[in-house]
Amino acid sequence: MNILGISGGVMAGNQDGAAAVMMDGKLIAAAEEERFVGVKFANGLLPKNATQFCLKQARLSIHDLDCIVFVGATYTNFEEILRRYFEFHFGYAPPIKLVDHHTAHAASTFYGSGWKRALIVTMDYSGDRKSTTISIGAEGRIETIEQMLKPNSLGIYYSAVTQYLGFQKDSDEYKVMGMAAYGKPIYDLSKILEVTPTGYHFHHEFIRGVASNMPAPSKQERLFDVFPLPFPARLPGSTITQTHFDLAASAQAQLENAVVQMIKHYVQKTGIDRVCLAGGVALNCLMNQKIRESGFVCELYVPPVCSDAGLALGAAYLHAAQSSERPQRLEHAYWGPEFSADEIRFVLARAGVAYREVSDPVAVAVEKILAGKIIAWFQGRTEYGPRALGNRSILANPQIAEMKDTINQKVKFREEFRPLAPAVLHAEGAHYFRGYVDSPYMTQTFVVKALAAQKAPAIVHADGTSRLQSVHASTNPLFHELITQVGRQTGVPMVLNTSLNAYNDPMACEPYQALRTFFTTGLEVLIMGNFVLEKR
Repeated sequence: MNILGISGGVMAGNQDGAAAVMMDGKLIAAAEEERFVGVKFANGLLPKNATQFCLKQARLSIHDLDCIVFVGATYTNFEEILRRYFEFHFGYAPPIKLVDHHTAHAASTFYGSGWKRALIVTMDYSGDRKSTTISIGAEGRIETIEQMLKPNSLGIYYSAVTQYLGFQKDSDEYKVMGMAAYGKPIYDLSKILEVTPTGYHFHHEFIRGVASNMPAPSKQERLFDVFPLPFPARLPGSTITQTHFDLAASAQAQLENAVVQMIKHYVQKTGIDRVCLAGGVALNCLMNQKIRESGFVCELYVPPVCSDAGLALGAAYLHAAQSSERPQRLEHAYWGPEFSADEIRFVLARAGVAYREVSDPVAVAVEKILAGKIIAWFQGRTEYGPRALGNRSILANPQIAEMKDTINQKVKFREEFRPLAPAVLHAEGAHYFRGYVDSPYMTQTFVVKALAAQKAPAIVHADGTSRLQSVHASTNPLFHELITQVGRQTGVPMVLNTSLNAYNDPMACEPYQALRTFFTTGLEVLIMGNFVLEKR
């Protein structure tokens, strides 16, 4: 069966449009609409460009699809909206099915894990009027055993705090997570988010515009009303003080306490200690570390696409399973577009830029990294998900202590409290990180060992952690070889890795986007396929 799963929408509150094509239970292609339109999160859009790419990659026409699956079981008349949309943009509308938002989240992580049995926890702002679900995955099926309805939402809680700190909801929550390392949890937020024996209760009387039957407000609208805090909300762009860092630390600690308590309760209730996470809240890698280290979870799986972009994958997985197909495990995150040498050469020639073609791009990359250069590394298929995992990356030497600040200031143009991640060979991870387990998608943090702090100071966040990527030769041989060669020459088998973008742009997908980032930032070298560009 040929299935197209899609996410996104047509309203301002919809975001993270994506498409995924699955054939006979096997994922063939997946991509996010933002990568094609160049607008982060692609608010209010259905994934036209991502769909076109996925069909082309799968060598299918729109007529070859057996079903289009969209997440929005409670959406009014949406089958008709989608039918007219596909007829308008593609000339034909295959059969359309709507599925539940949180069940699709659960499918994206359970089937992606490849596990036969797991406790599944989904947490986000809201979807189909739910905000949190607890399910059991077993024998290829998913059964929901508990659900929390909007506005009793961990996502709304964290988004409101994000706004209170002067940042944008549904976008800048990771800034709050990064700030938490610089503060102390001195504020009691239990009047806002109460930790209960079974998990949490969000006191939404402090929030406005989030009734269960209301659509999500746009990012320009305020969520919080009057918070029980001894200081006013920070205005966007104003000075960040220690008070704000302490609030971030307090909000983060309260979230961790609530989620750990909730998972502990359901692990004890079900007897299942292998846990799958999904939903936007699962992007909180500090929280994921606390779950992993809790002592009552034997194994934790967090997929590369926890956000609503992952719903496209989940929708396809779910329909495949319901059609008696066997969904196959997600082996990696490289499911987007790739570009041939001729395609890259055409873009370079059109731009009129100077470049050279080399036979060994890895050797050039290693040479430049060890010379202290900041390089853009553009290879293979684009990552599906928010993390650059070695195909659309900015790379640098983690042994240079000031490299994090240099990249934040001169390349990313962002706050100094934002951490950068190490990409480390999986076989070497235990030497550098406490309690190391395989973490290929940068969805968990780990405490840095003294050896790593000494040898690679640029990877260490203020709280002594790193959000690492485990690198495998089986899934990314070129990136694995690059890090291997760095390790041979320095004794430290890791590189500093962040996404190939700047400002508020999405991660680069196409060659022209990589060129734009290269020429408008402090990047010093761009290696795109076998082509090398350097600034004087």
